[in-house]
Amino acid sequence: MKNMGIDEFPIGQILTAVSIVEYKEDGGDRLCLDKVQLFFQDTSVTLLPIADTDEVEILLENATVPAVADPPFWCKSFIGKKLMTVWVCDNDQGYQDNVIFGFEYLHPSITFVAECSSLLVFLCEPVYRVKSVTDLQYSQVS
Repeated sequence: MKNMGIDEFPIGQILTAVSIVEYKEDGGDRLCLDKVQLFFQDTSVTLLPIADTDEVEILLENATVPAVADPPFWCKSFIGKKLMTVWVCDNDQGYQDNVIFGFEYLHPSITFVAECSSLLVFLCEPVYRVKSVTDLQYSQVS
Protein backbone atom coordinates (compact mmCIF):
# COMPACT_ATOMS: atom_id res chain seq x y z
CA MET A 1 0.00 0.00 0.00
CA LYS A 2 1.09 3.58 -0.51
CA ASN A 3 -0.15 7.09 0.05
CA MET A 4 -2.12 8.21 -2.96
CA GLY A 5 -1.46 11.16 -5.16
CA ILE A 6 -4.44 13.05 -6.51
CA ASP A 7 -3.88 11.69 -10.02
CA GLU A 8 -3.87 8.07 -8.82
CA PHE A 9 -7.52 7.78 -7.77
CA PRO A 10 -9.44 5.23 -9.88
CA ILE A 11 -11.39 7.91 -11.75
CA GLY A 12 -13.71 6.33 -14.31
CA GLN A 13 -13.86 2.97 -12.52
CA ILE A 14 -17.02 1.41 -11.09
CA LEU A 15 -17.48 1.10 -7.31
CA THR A 16 -18.01 -2.61 -6.69
CA ALA A 17 -17.96 -2.95 -2.88
CA VAL A 18 -17.50 -1.03 0.38
CA SER A 19 -16.14 -2.40 3.62
CA ILE A 20 -16.06 -0.57 6.96
CA VAL A 21 -14.78 -0.99 10.49
CA GLU A 22 -16.80 0.96 13.05
CA TYR A 23 -15.16 3.05 15.76
CA LYS A 24 -16.70 1.71 18.96
CA GLU A 25 -15.36 4.17 21.55
CA ASP A 26 -17.57 7.15 20.66
CA GLY A 27 -20.87 5.87 22.05
CA GLY A 28 -22.89 8.65 20.40
CA ASP A 29 -25.52 8.55 17.66
CA ARG A 30 -23.20 9.51 14.82
CA LEU A 31 -21.61 6.76 12.76
CA CYS A 32 -17.86 6.89 13.41
CA LEU A 33 -15.45 4.68 11.48
CA ASP A 34 -11.93 3.33 12.04
CA LYS A 35 -11.56 2.30 8.41
CA VAL A 36 -13.33 2.58 5.06
CA GLN A 37 -12.37 0.59 1.99
CA LEU A 38 -13.85 1.45 -1.39
CA PHE A 39 -13.31 -1.32 -3.93
CA PHE A 40 -13.19 -0.63 -7.64
CA GLN A 41 -12.51 -2.95 -10.58
CA ASP A 42 -8.83 -3.54 -9.75
CA THR A 43 -8.08 -1.00 -7.03
CA SER A 44 -9.06 -0.34 -3.44
CA VAL A 45 -9.00 3.05 -1.77
CA THR A 46 -8.57 2.83 2.00
CA LEU A 47 -9.34 5.76 4.29
CA LEU A 48 -7.97 5.75 7.84
CA PRO A 49 -8.10 8.44 10.53
CA ILE A 50 -4.77 9.69 11.83
CA ALA A 51 -5.47 10.13 15.55
CA ASP A 52 -2.60 12.54 16.28
CA THR A 53 -3.65 15.15 13.71
CA ASP A 54 -7.28 14.26 12.86
CA GLU A 55 -6.32 13.88 9.23
CA VAL A 56 -7.45 11.31 6.67
CA GLU A 57 -4.79 8.88 5.50
CA ILE A 58 -5.49 7.65 1.96
CA LEU A 59 -3.98 4.39 0.77
CA LEU A 60 -4.07 2.75 -2.66
CA GLU A 61 -3.77 -0.97 -3.21
CA ASN A 62 -4.14 -3.15 -6.27
CA ALA A 63 -6.88 -5.50 -5.16
CA THR A 64 -9.55 -7.83 -6.34
CA VAL A 65 -13.05 -7.30 -5.09
CA PRO A 66 -13.64 -9.19 -1.84
CA ALA A 67 -16.82 -11.03 -1.04
CA VAL A 68 -18.49 -8.23 0.94
CA ALA A 69 -21.90 -9.58 1.87
CA ASP A 70 -23.91 -6.41 2.21
CA PRO A 71 -22.63 -2.84 1.81
CA PRO A 72 -23.54 -0.28 4.47
CA PHE A 73 -26.99 1.26 3.87
CA TRP A 74 -25.56 4.75 3.35
CA CYS A 75 -23.49 3.76 0.32
CA LYS A 76 -25.71 1.21 -1.44
CA SER A 77 -26.79 3.79 -4.02
CA PHE A 78 -23.15 4.27 -5.11
CA ILE A 79 -22.45 0.59 -5.81
CA GLY A 80 -22.26 0.09 -9.58
CA LYS A 81 -21.65 3.81 -10.18
CA LYS A 82 -18.60 5.31 -11.83
CA LEU A 83 -16.18 7.43 -9.76
CA MET A 84 -16.19 10.78 -11.53
CA THR A 85 -14.13 13.04 -9.26
CA VAL A 86 -12.40 13.27 -5.88
CA TRP A 87 -11.57 16.28 -3.73
CA VAL A 88 -8.92 16.01 -1.01
CA CYS A 89 -9.35 19.07 1.19
CA ASP A 90 -6.94 20.88 3.47
CA ASN A 91 -8.27 22.94 6.38
CA ASP A 92 -7.01 26.43 7.33
CA GLN A 93 -4.15 24.89 9.35
CA GLY A 94 -2.96 22.78 6.41
CA TYR A 95 -4.30 19.44 7.63
CA GLN A 96 -5.88 17.02 5.13
CA ASP A 97 -9.06 16.28 7.03
CA ASN A 98 -11.75 15.85 4.39
CA VAL A 99 -12.12 13.61 1.31
CA ILE A 100 -15.10 13.98 -1.02
CA PHE A 101 -16.07 11.47 -3.70
CA GLY A 102 -18.33 12.22 -6.66
CA PHE A 103 -20.09 9.19 -8.17
CA GLU A 104 -21.95 9.20 -11.49
CA TYR A 105 -21.89 13.03 -11.76
CA LEU A 106 -19.29 15.76 -11.33
CA HIS A 107 -20.62 16.89 -7.97
CA PRO A 108 -20.09 15.65 -4.40
CA SER A 109 -21.81 12.40 -3.40
CA ILE A 110 -20.20 11.34 -0.13
CA THR A 111 -17.74 12.99 2.25
CA PHE A 112 -15.43 11.48 4.86
CA VAL A 113 -14.18 13.83 7.59
CA ALA A 114 -11.53 13.01 10.19
CA GLU A 115 -12.73 14.11 13.62
CA CYS A 116 -12.05 12.84 17.15
CA SER A 117 -9.76 10.01 15.97
CA SER A 118 -12.38 8.56 13.62
CA LEU A 119 -14.01 9.16 10.24
CA LEU A 120 -17.47 10.71 9.97
CA VAL A 121 -19.64 10.10 6.91
CA PHE A 122 -21.74 12.79 5.22
CA LEU A 123 -24.05 12.25 2.27
CA CYS A 124 -24.24 15.19 -0.13
CA GLU A 125 -27.60 16.08 -1.63
CA PRO A 126 -28.68 19.03 -3.74
CA VAL A 127 -30.95 21.64 -2.21
CA TYR A 128 -34.19 22.13 -4.10
CA ARG A 129 -36.40 25.17 -4.22
CA VAL A 130 -39.50 25.14 -2.10
CA LYS A 131 -42.62 25.55 -4.19
CA SER A 132 -44.60 28.58 -3.21
CA VAL A 133 -48.28 28.36 -2.33
CA THR A 134 -49.04 30.29 -5.54
CA ASP A 135 -47.14 27.72 -7.67
CA LEU A 136 -49.07 24.90 -6.01
CA GLN A 137 -52.44 26.60 -6.58
CA TYR A 138 -51.74 27.14 -10.29
CA SER A 139 -50.43 23.60 -10.78
CA GLN A 140 -53.57 22.16 -9.16
CA VAL A 141 -55.83 24.15 -11.49
CA SER A 142 -54.12 23.22 -14.76
